[in-house]
Amino acid sequence: MIMDKNAYIAWAVFAVVCLIILIVSKRMNKQTEENGIETTGVISRIEDTGDANDIDICYYARYRTEDGDEVEGILSNPTDDLAVGQEVRLKYHPVYKMNARLIKK
Repeated sequence: MIMDKNAYIAWAVFAVVCLIILIVSKRMNKQTEENGIETTGVISRIEDTGDANDIDICYYARYRTEDGDEVEGILSNPTDDLAVGQEVRLKYHPVYKMNARLIKK
């Protein structure tokens, strides 16, 4: 079966959007690593957002920002040894405060 012109255009747009998301995500992680603000947080929840055929686990930490706000951010580099209630050292993005990375020892 041959795809029509509109299908090729749709796939091309989808690929470009995915590429943009990947670039922005990598840039944000790099900025967090280089310019992130260090703090202590607590693992607040661990969720499996996948379905019966796919395990997709998201780790969240609750922490206080430099300006005193308490936020719950998603960890972009979790490890599988984390548990709810565990204290962790992390860095959060100075602008996008809900994007946090663990500080690895």
